[in-house]
Amino acid sequence: MTTTAPMLLSEMNLVDMLSSATRDLFDSMLGLDVPLSIQPEVETGGAFDGVLSLVGLTGQVIGTGALRCSGATACDLATRFLMTPYERVNDEVLDSVGEITNMIVGGFKTLLEGALGRLQMSVPNVIHGRDLTTTHPRADIGIAARCAYSGGEFRLAVGLSANPNNGDTAV
Repeated sequence: MTTTAPMLLSEMNLVDMLSSATRDLFDSMLGLDVPLSIQPEVETGGAFDGVLSLVGLTGQVIGTGALRCSGATACDLATRFLMTPYERVNDEVLDSVGEITNMIVGGFKTLLEGALGRLQMSVPNVIHGRDLTTTHPRADIGIAARCAYSGGEFRLAVGLSANPNNGDTAV
């Protein structure tokens, strides 16, 4: 990272940015009146059954934002997002979780750009299955949070590292 980035990107600042982006999405797109309970976590690893959605970030920093949840929570999120009931995970549910992740990470990216300048995002990649495990490559700064709301809970994680190309994302 640049010499000023570690001061600008403390874990507390990143948690605040991620919380703000998540609350904005839940208020505006999912119509939840009840505020989220977002608790920082040290570790989100371990096997789980459900849905994992990933969005990459690149620019001055490189990294990944991830949302993981159970199939039941994925269905609840899709039901709220599309205003259509879903009882099992299908393509619409997976697309909804991907778009929700995209909007949360996009809101986070917008806040992060205030400190680091322009960043780019990948399209979401969404995985559904049983006994999924994830490992997080070493990041300069990483945060994880458990988010609970009236319809379930999900986990958010972001890992960021200095871009060895100094933000030059040209291919």
